[in-house]
Amino acid sequence: MDEFLRDISTSVFKKWILFQKHEDYQIYMNEKNPNKIYITTEYGNGTIVFNKYNIIEFQVINTLNNETEFYLHFQMKTMKHALELFYEMLDCLKRLVHKPITKVLLSCSGGLTTSFFASKMNDAARLLFLDYQVDAIGYNQLFDVGNDYDIIMLAPQISYTHAKVQEILADQIVINIPPQVFAKYNVGKMLAIMKDAFDTKKNNIASSSESKPLKIRSHIHCTCKTLSLSIIRNSNRIHIVYRLYGPHNHIILDKEIIKNKIVLQDICDVIDTVLVQYSDTEMIGISLPGIITDKVITSLAINGLEEVDIDYLRQKYKQKIIFTNDVNAAAVGYYASQKEYQSLSLLFQPTSFFGGVGSIINGQLICGPSNLAGEVQYLPLVLSDGVFQLNKTPEGTLELVSKIITTIICIINPEAIILFSSLIPKVDELKEELTKYIPQEYIPEIIKINDLNEYSLLGSMILCVQSS
Repeated sequence: MDEFLRDISTSVFKKWILFQKHEDYQIYMNEKNPNKIYITTEYGNGTIVFNKYNIIEFQVINTLNNETEFYLHFQMKTMKHALELFYEMLDCLKRLVHKPITKVLLSCSGGLTTSFFASKMNDAARLLFLDYQVDAIGYNQLFDVGNDYDIIMLAPQISYTHAKVQEILADQIVINIPPQVFAKYNVGKMLAIMKDAFDTKKNNIASSSESKPLKIRSHIHCTCKTLSLSIIRNSNRIHIVYRLYGPHNHIILDKEIIKNKIVLQDICDVIDTVLVQYSDTEMIGISLPGIITDKVITSLAINGLEEVDIDYLRQKYKQKIIFTNDVNAAAVGYYASQKEYQSLSLLFQPTSFFGGVGSIINGQLICGPSNLAGEVQYLPLVLSDGVFQLNKTPEGTLELVSKIITTIICIINPEAIILFSSLIPKVDELKEELTKYIPQEYIPEIIKINDLNEYSLLGSMILCVQSS
């Protein structure tokens, strides 16, 4: 688009937004800054900022927990594209018009004994005009859906799992239901316990701590501006994290896009907004889950993004683009951040998805001619249940991960196994499980990490440098 037309489109878009009226939200301009527009609801604040180069930012913050629910930026291209993103932002804000319902999940061994209790609690909540939604589920599904709830309540028969559940579902309130309350279905007492738990909850969410950029301990140095971009999925939203590295690995930009779903255009929007500000960027590294071929990246399992057309992106941009599987990139990043190991394997085992392995042997990333190395979904493992059933619980994940690691040890024999799996909070149990399949003296160092992002971003940049 011609810059003159881009300026006009941006100006028209801004005025169009200010003319919008709706009973669910208020739209008004910042009195001191005409380039900032606010859209407010009862429990959400939206901000639209018009920046240089016709770059527009959208953000939605949940005012109850001060969390960012939605964030993106894009350069004005067409009015149609801008309106699509605006309506996506509004959809997010509309979910914050009314006070969000407190979601409560009761769990027992099979889900049957808690179903009646949940029904009684829902009846009481309606009578008392309480914003509660109570559901019941079996333990084998708890970790698959637990992140979508505010309070987890464990029946007496699984109360022994409390510490493990709280460690894995760190953002949720986890409560053991007292046996006498559960036996009598004492709804009133249960509602009081829930209220007390909410009132005493502190703002110390463990999983929200920010990680610091990693230092490279190898002699690899970026000699030009390199954009590193990684796509991350979780149970609620999709994140595009990206970082612009300058010479000597200096970090120029470090940002994140948050949406409910993404399409290929969202990736282009990130690249475009970086390039319009830093046109001398020479290389782009993109890491994402999936199987990489010459033309497309498939098996992404990301809401809105079934595959990535590699040719389209390479034809669209003059910069050299390097595509890497996210676990391979993380393995490269981890290897570069330490000097102790020359050979290592990084295993990422997510909940309800296939895992993946990235391996470095004598300093070299192993991909194979078809980039299939590390796709553990094709391993003919003998398991007690299906993969997706096993990796929904800590016990099942322990079996699955230990058998994958045993395979890695037997074939690659790395000096260290790096593990990222939320359902295995500690490695001691894993080491003990491994001794069922392989003698203890052959088990390498096992190191648990809690963040794949940093390693993926760093690894993508390094792979760009190595390809130049």
